Amino acid sequence: MNAIIEFEAAKLTTLFSNGDVLGIRMFMEHMNIPLDVQDKLYDEISSLKQLDTQHVSQAIEQVGQSQISERLGY
Repeated sequence: MNAIIEFEAAKLTTLFSNGDVLGIRMFMEHMNIPLDVQDKLYDEISSLKQLDTQHVSQAIEQVGQSQISERLGY
């Protein structure tokens, strides 16, 4: 685990504990997470039985990157 993920996990743990949905979304946006990944991460963290920094950091690492191509053909 690197220090950035640990910081992000600690912040998200606090926001989820406080039930601050807007703060969670704004922080994920600040983390530059694509919207589809934000939804996956939000669901993953919400479903954790034990909300702690370790489990949240594992969720951050598991969710990874967006599955949507950056160059969508229109």
